[in-house]
Amino acid sequence: MASICRCGNAIHPVRIKLNYTTCVQCSTTEAYGCAPIINHKTGNSIQIMSQSQAKAIRKASRRKGYGTCLR
Repeated sequence: MASICRCGNAIHPVRIKLNYTTCVQCSTTEAYGCAPIINHKTGNSIQIMSQSQAKAIRKASRRKGYGTCLR
């Protein structure tokens, strides 16, 4: 298996061992994202999901007018 990607970058040995044929930059797989799950003051956790889903949740949960009123 070739250790050079089609873009000319070297493919990491671990990716070669896992039978990947592209470098990380050429990969079409979307990176993971997360959204906070707030159960209580100290019982927080995160939900792992795609970055596009996490971005949509962040946008939907934004608070309008949150912050200072001194502008």
